[in-house]
Amino acid sequence: MKTPATLFYKALSAAFSISLLLFTISACDNNSVSGDNFGGIDIDTDSEWLVPEHEVLDGGPGQDGIPPIENPKFTTASDVDFIPDERRIIGMVKGGEVVGYPVQILDWHEVVNDDTQITITYCPLTATGIAWNPQQGPDFGTSGLIFRNNLVAYDRRTETLWSQMRLRAINGEHLGASIKPLNVLDTTWETWKNMYPDSKVMNTSTGHDRAYNSFAYGRDYNTTDGIIVFPLIHKTDNRLPDKARVHGVFIDEDLDEQSTVRLYEVSKFDSGIEVLRDSIEGEEFIIVGSSGHSFAIAYKMFTDGVELEFEAVQDQLPVVMVDQEGTKWNIFGEAVEGPGTGRRLRPAKSYSGFFFAFKEMFELPEIYDFNQETE
Repeated sequence: MKTPATLFYKALSAAFSISLLLFTISACDNNSVSGDNFGGIDIDTDSEWLVPEHEVLDGGPGQDGIPPIENPKFTTASDVDFIPDERRIIGMVKGGEVVGYPVQILDWHEVVNDDTQITITYCPLTATGIAWNPQQGPDFGTSGLIFRNNLVAYDRRTETLWSQMRLRAINGEHLGASIKPLNVLDTTWETWKNMYPDSKVMNTSTGHDRAYNSFAYGRDYNTTDGIIVFPLIHKTDNRLPDKARVHGVFIDEDLDEQSTVRLYEVSKFDSGIEVLRDSIEGEEFIIVGSSGHSFAIAYKMFTDGVELEFEAVQDQLPVVMVDQEGTKWNIFGEAVEGPGTGRRLRPAKSYSGFFFAFKEMFELPEIYDFNQETE
């Protein structure tokens, strides 16, 4: 028997599908930046852009129409009961404390200004979650604009526009400035709660009334290649399914269309923990991943001037590897047991997301060949 709640969410899903269609038609109808007030943000039409201006589209809701979360509230992971095992979470170490931000909340807000330290941005269209320490403090919002299906955030002090995946200011006072992303882990709730049952997890006390148990873009959006909201620029790159989850590693300081990025498909890692050593244009990286636990994360090869060799450690999460000295390292690149305890690996400039998002944002991203490991 269908309960009232089931009927409600089916109706909600149907209504969303219709609104999504109208939303897409509107976006395709030459809805690029063309006036001096767009989406609620004053834009000087003669100002310089780092991206093609005609590809910046009105996403529909307007400035902060998708409301950011200010000073989120947290619950201990073992006490959380609203997240299904398969839903995802963005986790990190903040001020020495492990914290997680559920994607089913981020879906509806996209920006979290967490106390005086960090800003987290999450784009549900591209499945990209990024965190950083803003120099001017965590005071960001959703601009209402979209660049190549990806979130454009803005800082409230200057209304500078920031491309999330480019990690750069693309218009405004801080034009060209780049951010250094913090190390975040994108994984499933099942993996996270088993690794960090005592961690703090952002809860639904956001001050907003949202259907946090549902999906902002529909249940099928994350798995169906044919559902992409805004027009694609690069349509012919079919090397991976559009919605394949990948982890992208960069070597450039300032990202643009031509930046080198190498992608690691999460589903190609071993079901247990797999540790890869890879060289990108002379820079050495360690990439740790697991298809069974649904994550990938990357680090620079050296720490304290010492070149380390790692082997995967199984069934000891959050410990994922051990070095040649016998030191064990956790998933956040921290040495937690052995002679090197207290050391930290330098995070790579990297983040996870859908394959189509990377092929849209960067010209011909490289794809790591897992077959070379068995040759």
